[in-house]
Amino acid sequence: MVTIQDIADASGVSISTVSRALSDSPRISQKTRDLIHKIAKEMGYTPSFAAKNLMAPESNTVGVVFQPQNSGISGNDFVMHEMFGINHELGQKNYLLATATGTNWREVYESVKMMVEAGKVRRFILLYTTKHDPITQLLKEYNARVVVTGEPQWMGETLFVDNDNYQAAYEVTQQLIKKFKLQKPLFVRTTAEWLYEENRERGFLNAMPNAEVLRLSENFAEQKGQLRDYFEIHPDVDGIVATDDKIAFLAQHQAEAHLSSHAKLPTVGFNATEYGQLSGKNFFSVDVQPMLLGAEAVHVLFNDQIHENPDEASQNVIVPYKLPKF
Repeated sequence: MVTIQDIADASGVSISTVSRALSDSPRISQKTRDLIHKIAKEMGYTPSFAAKNLMAPESNTVGVVFQPQNSGISGNDFVMHEMFGINHELGQKNYLLATATGTNWREVYESVKMMVEAGKVRRFILLYTTKHDPITQLLKEYNARVVVTGEPQWMGETLFVDNDNYQAAYEVTQQLIKKFKLQKPLFVRTTAEWLYEENRERGFLNAMPNAEVLRLSENFAEQKGQLRDYFEIHPDVDGIVATDDKIAFLAQHQAEAHLSSHAKLPTVGFNATEYGQLSGKNFFSVDVQPMLLGAEAVHVLFNDQIHENPDEASQNVIVPYKLPKF
């Protein structure tokens, strides 16, 4: 079996140069890459992922870290579409995807620790943001390259991809108000401290400064009761903007059940999921393009292989959103 050592001997360069050339690293000149590929083909070399992992300082695997599943991550269509984008781009790079999950933060932490210690994984995408994250600190100690999807809670040197959630909420609220001549729109979010919810709330309030905001529990059963109670004492609500499609769908249906004067309140959510198809009339959604978010996260993750300049390799990405047609 031909090895990269055989190719190095035949070409008169080091093993590391052969390895990088076969991976088409831009750090190796095109002339040298062409020569190494030619020699490898003539010698009948076949790359082996297993052999590559044994020799390389990091594996050909990217770790994707979920927040604990008992916090509601399971069944999240937005995250699943992000995963589709991530997996597609990794396949183009001949990298594998490994997930770190658990029912609590300790289990997620141990899963990530096993990846970096036993699996030599040095590239990670985090599908959450939280303050004082021990997983982020662990990865920093191992000099892992980390990209977060969403605006980081801690900023600093953290790489991230995100949408401009403030501007998206501002623009879609303006359009909704103009289209339906709204006077009493309601913004609905949860009590969680997610930055995307805070930014969307700020955008909404900038478009409608005196409007009300309803903060719901993160428990689905409790959300239904809270919406029912709110609409029973606020019959003048004439439109809804919510932080995601699921909450928007629930709010519109609770309004339909308890506001006899508004059969189908004009409602806007985010993420462009199937909830819009289920709801039908007067339901609109901002498409934040989760698959593109996932794909861009991979691009940022591997920018260090393209740019030797640290500043160029540390550029964050804001993914464009698509407003609905009213």
